[in-house]
Amino acid sequence: MRRQVSLAAVPLLAWTLAACQMVPATGREGFNIVPPAQEAAMGAEAHPDILKEFGGAYDDPLVQAYVAGIGQRLGQASATPAADFRFTVLDSPIVNAMALPGGYVYVTRGLLVLADNEAELAGVLAHEIGHVTARHSSQRISRAAVGDLLAGVVGAVVGVPGVGDIAQLGAGAYLQSFSRDQETEADQLGIATMSQAGYDPHAMASFLDKLYQQSRLEALLAGRSPDDADQFNFMASHPRTKERVQAAAAATAGAVRGGAQGRDELLAHVDGVTYGSDPKQGIIRERVFLHPDLGIRFEVPTGFTLVNGEDKVTASSPKGGAIQFDTDQGSGDMTTYLGQRWGAKLRLSGVEAIDVNGLPAATAKARVQSESGPADVRLVAVDGGGGTVYRFLFISKANDASFDEAYKRTTYSLRRLTTQESAAIRPLKVDVVTVRSDDSAESLAARMAAPDHKLERFRVLNGMGGGQALPAKVKLVVEG
Repeated sequence: MRRQVSLAAVPLLAWTLAACQMVPATGREGFNIVPPAQEAAMGAEAHPDILKEFGGAYDDPLVQAYVAGIGQRLGQASATPAADFRFTVLDSPIVNAMALPGGYVYVTRGLLVLADNEAELAGVLAHEIGHVTARHSSQRISRAAVGDLLAGVVGAVVGVPGVGDIAQLGAGAYLQSFSRDQETEADQLGIATMSQAGYDPHAMASFLDKLYQQSRLEALLAGRSPDDADQFNFMASHPRTKERVQAAAAATAGAVRGGAQGRDELLAHVDGVTYGSDPKQGIIRERVFLHPDLGIRFEVPTGFTLVNGEDKVTASSPKGGAIQFDTDQGSGDMTTYLGQRWGAKLRLSGVEAIDVNGLPAATAKARVQSESGPADVRLVAVDGGGGTVYRFLFISKANDASFDEAYKRTTYSLRRLTTQESAAIRPLKVDVVTVRSDDSAESLAARMAAPDHKLERFRVLNGMGGGQALPAKVKLVVEG
């Protein structure tokens, strides 16, 4: 068998060596089996999936045109000025940016409002353009495809079909983390592009530091130590944020400070932008989730952090508990739904019909095997009427009953919103205000529509460290 595998791998090795291509943007060879002409098609195919995953394009033509204008200016100053780039602001509150092969570049509105000036936003876009021009996504896909192809060759030898079709790769393949070397290379290319486009390249380092401070804030809000920021980082597709701050600062240390900052220009465009969740996606208020379209609300236990996703809501505790809420199509008896549909592949126990604030429901328990070992899950299915089932999945370590009472309270906190409650739910907005002579960071932070840590939120949103003087204008978060 060893001899068969060795012989089968010979043509694969020759093909692999032939796939090394020179990247014009860097002048270096890189392994890539994806032809440049195919990259545009791959990006176009994955683009709808990115929109679906991140809430679609943000519905503000002026904001979209503003970001696209900056992006096109940078694209023309990049190592591939003739390339076709497309820029989209995603309607997502998370802080992230990404790029697809073929020139599709995205920033979320969460990232947009975190930037302090146009140069910082340009630094993010230039970094993503760097990933595109260096062909990092297609290089990563090529390595994954070769691994699959090698598995397919071995599988063919032993009579087991393999996989190796690039067309099978979905949008998720593009959102995996880049390597440290690729991140550094994208930073270097981005700095060069910013300088060529007339922006201050030092803004890349200053925004990377904001991302680090944002990560520290998110760790604090989640009940973690702020020093765990690198492990609690929204820029999950761009790892080692703190290290990148230091590397970018070193890379720009010799650059002459100058170029456009554009703070007033950016503030004018983020004024009024939605902050946090949009009502159409459901709203998170502290530990409460409200959805005016579904007409429901529920509350998670103290210590749990709520995260609103595209098709589900999750909540987690540093102590090990987790909750997932989603909806399904269904009706009729909920015990039947649990046994024959949702929990059909589980060994359910304690199946019981219950009533959740006037809504017919059912619950059951099961033991499952997770990646971290055995876990206990409790399923709760609630008949929401109109063919909709509301579903809670409560997770805890095996034989850990410490969350049982809290999970029960969450179950019975689910109720319908009144018409008045639904009408009162409005999104939060960014409000750019002019600082008065009698204002202070503390007085301005007190006006923030936030349940806690108002001063910390205000400082991160405005890129202010302790003791730093107030700028002429600041961003606040207010009720819409």
